[in-house]
Amino acid sequence: MYQIFRPAFFTAHLRWLLLLCAVFSSSVMAAELSMPGMDTPLVIDVVAAQEPPKMRLLWLPSEQGILPAEKQMAAALSVRGFESWFVDLYEPLFLSPTPSAVDKVPPEWISGLITKAKADNLPLIVIAPNKAAELAVRGWVALQSTPQQGVGFVFINPNLYINTPVPGEPARYWPQVAAFNAPVFVMQAVLSPWRWRLMELKQQLEKSGSTVFTQLLPDVRDRFYFRPDATAFEQAQGKALSSRIAQAASLLAGYMAEPRVAGKVETSAPVTVEQTKSTELQPYSGPQNRVLDLMDLQGQAIDLKDYRGKVVLLNFWASWCPPCVHEMPSMTRLKTLLEGEPFEILAVNLAEDRAAIDAFIKQHPVNFPILTDPAGTAVQTWQVYAYPSTYLIDRKGRIRYALFGGAEWDQPDAVAKIRQLIAEPD
Repeated sequence: MYQIFRPAFFTAHLRWLLLLCAVFSSSVMAAELSMPGMDTPLVIDVVAAQEPPKMRLLWLPSEQGILPAEKQMAAALSVRGFESWFVDLYEPLFLSPTPSAVDKVPPEWISGLITKAKADNLPLIVIAPNKAAELAVRGWVALQSTPQQGVGFVFINPNLYINTPVPGEPARYWPQVAAFNAPVFVMQAVLSPWRWRLMELKQQLEKSGSTVFTQLLPDVRDRFYFRPDATAFEQAQGKALSSRIAQAASLLAGYMAEPRVAGKVETSAPVTVEQTKSTELQPYSGPQNRVLDLMDLQGQAIDLKDYRGKVVLLNFWASWCPPCVHEMPSMTRLKTLLEGEPFEILAVNLAEDRAAIDAFIKQHPVNFPILTDPAGTAVQTWQVYAYPSTYLIDRKGRIRYALFGGAEWDQPDAVAKIRQLIAEPD
């Protein structure tokens, strides 16, 4: 009996074999970069291309550091002619990778790395996930006092805020964002409140002439390609991310020949990075009179104005957000604890489909209205930048407290604040 030869089957398996060989046998070399004021140079790990390199990738480490998943992507890309550079920017500062450590990396280090990486005129793509986008922007703007070319940027779920905005208040971008001028491709996970800020970020980046392309990544969360709790779909999308990067790099290549100069940085004063995360309700000082007009799961119209005379805990959540899942039972207990008092909880879901919401409610029953926000209108109106985010509104409809992050809502401190507002006259 003869076996039928299937070229497509053979080609697919050959491609996987080549990828596995690249992962385990990619040539890893080292280079060094001396920086002023440093006793030892920065060490650059180089993942060589499997053929003469057509493009170089400079992977900037985020607040997570250099990740195995990124090294695996570099190996996969080496088969396509991409050479990758990795450098630990935190060890020379005697720091572990954290969000605050990112802020301490001198922009001159990034400028020096970019200069070295493009010294042989090989086209360069800077890949910057999460807060590493901050490093890319600050370093590139510092270099752009003279015209620069031959460089493009890929931002993956970029975080370019100075700090996570307090609920209800506008975001503060790093001042270099509006001065940034380069071809840039932004990949943004859909299952993230930042999805609704993508056009705002695009406008910020375009202020000084940047050519900006955006791509929404459906049904994945921030950090999807290295999350320990990644779903099977997120794992599959993580494996496909190297192909997305290759496509983005190919697109950007056509825009990298133009010499570009940075715009004006609006302030020369040092940026103050505040710690905004808390586990307790904080006094609210943002704008008042925000509108909330959505539908509940029964199709009833819910208008916040109809709750005058009651204290309202307004919570923004999603079923894919672990802190949201963790805090939801305490909200149910809080509603039971205050049963019969002028108090209500309204929980606004972040644009998930009805099946996902129903599945969550079946597993985590609640005793308060769940509202749907399919277009992200309320997320934008209420300036929600992180999940979960919660507002506490008094009986006159004024926002009195706010919090981003999860909480145990039936704990004494939260209950005391709520009861204090309940005791106030309406």
